[in-house]
Amino acid sequence: MRSGFWRNTIDEQRHKIVDLLQESPSLKSYPEEVLAQCYHRGLKAASNETELPINTFPVECPYSIAQVLDNEFLPDIIDL
Repeated sequence: MRSGFWRNTIDEQRHKIVDLLQESPSLKSYPEEVLAQCYHRGLKAASNETELPINTFPVECPYSIAQVLDNEFLPDIIDL
């Protein structure tokens, strides 16, 4: 279930990434390079937070880095 806190956390992290990329333009390609690795680390956290089994979530990140960093993008709710 989505909450304001959930959306605020996403917005805050997106802003931090954009700020870091502005401070260090040489890192521009880095988010795309580490997306899969970060997604896999986040699976356990998502499972813990939602109390859903880890296999509820897609094995691979279903979103592009453009979607992940897009301030207007929010993923669809997973149908259980």
